[in-house]
Amino acid sequence: MSKLPDSWTACLLGDVVSYGVTQKVEPGDIPEDAWVLELEDIEKGTSKILQKVTFAERQSKSTKNYFAAGDVLYGKLRPYLNKIVRADSEGYCTTEIVPLSPSQWLDGRYLFYWLKHPKFLEYVTSVSHGLNMPRLGTEAGRVAPFVLAPFNEQKRIADKLDSLLARVNVCREHLDRVPAILKRFRQAVLAMATSGKLTEVWRKGKQPKHSWKEVRLVSIRKVISCCNYEQNTRFCT
Repeated sequence: MSKLPDSWTACLLGDVVSYGVTQKVEPGDIPEDAWVLELEDIEKGTSKILQKVTFAERQSKSTKNYFAAGDVLYGKLRPYLNKIVRADSEGYCTTEIVPLSPSQWLDGRYLFYWLKHPKFLEYVTSVSHGLNMPRLGTEAGRVAPFVLAPFNEQKRIADKLDSLLARVNVCREHLDRVPAILKRFRQAVLAMATSGKLTEVWRKGKQPKHSWKEVRLVSIRKVISCCNYEQNTRFCT
């Protein structure tokens, strides 16, 4: 890492948040209308919440972690998937998600962006244990690297990232629509070509000898078969 500004501090994640300290809640104590978040509800890499499901809809039977609005929710199972979100309301999540509460001197958005930083991702990928379902252990999470900037600077960094990434997301949405637009364009061009509209202006100027007409595909096949027969006969003789 390059040299940090004088007012910045290189420290550990456990120095700024209580990583791994969670409030466990049993299913019988969760309200029916409460938000219950599972890892499958989070899109990998983008931090997009794909769906919000209530306890009544999900009917979970396992212990959950409680989280408050503003908490950063870190998916410790298969951390290379980068499933991290900021909670916009309180709720309950799988114990494979670790709620992290920012303090008065730590901006929640700054914490969120650091957990998505390539350096942090590289670290958690290297220390995760388990072959098929690797996860970040509590102690490994506490000693993960963290760079702490002054609070006002944290807010400015987070504001700038919010603005830039919002524009990136808009561009991505536009690009995601391009394949569908191209598909519709190809279909329209093919439709125009096979209906004669594509060469309509050309025909008016050229006055072709033979006009277009609709025929059955089977009749074309017969003509082609006859032509092939004649060519093969000439070749053999």
